[in-house]
Amino acid sequence: MQDAQALAIYDALEGLRRPVLQPLRRFIDPWVASERLAFVGATTGHFASTASIRRLCRISPWMSSSVCSLSFLLPMHELVAALNRHAPTLLATYPSAALLLAEEAMAGRLRIPVREIWTGGESLTPAARAVIASAFGCSVSLSYGASEFLALASECELGRMHLNSDWALLEPVDERHRPVPAGEVGYTTLLTNLANRVQPLIRYDIGDRVSVSDEPCACGSGLPVIEVEGRVDDLLMLDDANGHSVSLLPLALTTVLEDDAGVFDFQLQQRGQRALWLCVAAEGSTGEDALHRAQTALRRFLRAQGLPGVTVGGRCGDRGLTARSGKRQRVLADPHRRRRNVAVTA
Repeated sequence: MQDAQALAIYDALEGLRRPVLQPLRRFIDPWVASERLAFVGATTGHFASTASIRRLCRISPWMSSSVCSLSFLLPMHELVAALNRHAPTLLATYPSAALLLAEEAMAGRLRIPVREIWTGGESLTPAARAVIASAFGCSVSLSYGASEFLALASECELGRMHLNSDWALLEPVDERHRPVPAGEVGYTTLLTNLANRVQPLIRYDIGDRVSVSDEPCACGSGLPVIEVEGRVDDLLMLDDANGHSVSLLPLALTTVLEDDAGVFDFQLQQRGQRALWLCVAAEGSTGEDALHRAQTALRRFLRAQGLPGVTVGGRCGDRGLTARSGKRQRVLADPHRRRRNVAVTA
């Protein structure tokens, strides 16, 4: 639960500290009254993102005609048609959804006059950001929040994430909730919300893996710089030929698939001690080519990690398993060997 004062603080933090991607337009129209916003995400259930959109429309009825919320789970052709009808100038969504929409834009099916893309809820790699920005011809920003505090951090003009430490405290800690040194990624993170008085949270374990830098940012902000790995993707633990366990970081696996294979819409599942299964969303010959590139890149990476005997099966035209929120883990561990590990959430 959030009280009115806390919600007002979150709104202020979003309005004042979210990166200004179009300075001249924001100077002329600081309240984005002339913009049309489309939110693509989880629209059923009480999630922070969709609840925030509905709240804004309720307290500002004039926004109702210029704001639309579209389900992440809609068939792609329906989602594209709805976006084309609404013609948003601002798009807010998950990075994975933005990548899907970027493919539709590059194929000429999605034709929207978007000028800014706001992402959050998942990790946004440099490669993915470049693809999205190129497809839509506009800037892309990333913010970090959680249901427990909606506006935890946002990027500066240098692309570094600054924590709103005047209203929220984040403590990276180890497995026993002991503080870790500055710059070191914790096993989990404790949140203290200084804005919400109706349901105070003090050192609440939010499950994200975060590091807090003690070095100032060159942008001049006095707010601390953080790096977030999140709580979405799993650490994979596979066995080599001698039965020894080898850990693979999810960020390494997604980087291999994105940078080396050029595949962005996928889910990698562990199916046993020495078996992986790759779901690639693309269909037809495009999907087959993408699956082949991805499997080749993964096998090369696995050999380099001392895992030449790990099999990499797969199927195209399959987006894998999706959570109730509409978010989708891109790296899934075997349930029997799963450890808490992550890559960015909200």
